Amino acid sequence: MLVSERMKNAEFLEPDQTLTTAARKLRKDNIGCLPVCQDGRLLGMITDRDIAMRGVADNRNPNQMLVREAMSVDAICCAKEDSVEHAAALMRQAHVKRLAVVNADRHLVGVISMSDLENDGSERRPFEVLFYKEILDHAGIPHHSELMRVSVAQGTKQEAIEAAISHFEETKCVSSWTAAADGYDVLSIHLGESGESLESLELTSERDAQIRPRARVLWEQAGFPEGQDVQFWEKAARGVDGESEAAK
Repeated sequence: MLVSERMKNAEFLEPDQTLTTAARKLRKDNIGCLPVCQDGRLLGMITDRDIAMRGVADNRNPNQMLVREAMSVDAICCAKEDSVEHAAALMRQAHVKRLAVVNADRHLVGVISMSDLENDGSERRPFEVLFYKEILDHAGIPHHSELMRVSVAQGTKQEAIEAAISHFEETKCVSSWTAAADGYDVLSIHLGESGESLESLELTSERDAQIRPRARVLWEQAGFPEGQDVQFWEKAARGVDGESEAAK
C-alpha cells in the first residue's frame, strides 16, 4: 500500500505566525504537531513540546514569539509514492509518530501518522542544539543562559549542528552565530535497550571556549573589522585543533 492511499490532507502553519496561534490550532485539531510551510514549501515541524519547552518553559511571550523561533528544522518527510512500510520504518528510526508528505519540490501534499497503531504524543527529536550566552552570577561563577534551542530531526550530529546554526543565524539576523551567542551544546536523543528515551548532553562548547578568545585576539589585532567573524573563528579553530592533535 502506498502513502498516497493513507495520508490525510495537511493543515500547516506559516513561520511568522505566533506560538499562541500555533497552540490554538493544535488544540482545535487535537493533534501534537503541524508542518511549517512558506509558499507551500516545507520548512519544518512544530510540536506541542516545542511550544512548551521553548516558549512556556523559557518564560517567553507566546503572543510575540514566532513559530520560526520554536519549530524543528529538517523535518522528517516521505513521498506519496513511498510504501506505508517505508514511512513506518522512517518514523520508528527517527522516533516520531507523524511524517510530512512532500512532492519532488518539497511542497507539502499531506501528512501520515502512526496514531492508528499507537497512542499519539509529542515527537522527540534526535538532536537539539542549545545556543547560550555566558553570564556571571553574584559570586563571579560563569553560567549558561539559553538563547535558543533548535531541534533537528535527521542527519548526523555535524549535519544537525550546521542546520541549527543556519536557523539560528537566520532567526537572529546575524551573519555568524558567534555575533549573538557565546557557544552551543548538543543534546542527542536515542532509545535505550528497553525502548526508553535517553538524552545525552555533548559539551561541544568546551572546544568553542578555547577558540573564542583566540578569535577575538585575531579580530583586535586586525583592527576590529566588520563582517570577518567567520574567517577569524576558522583560523582560531585550526590553531586549537592543531594543538589538540599534537598533544595526542
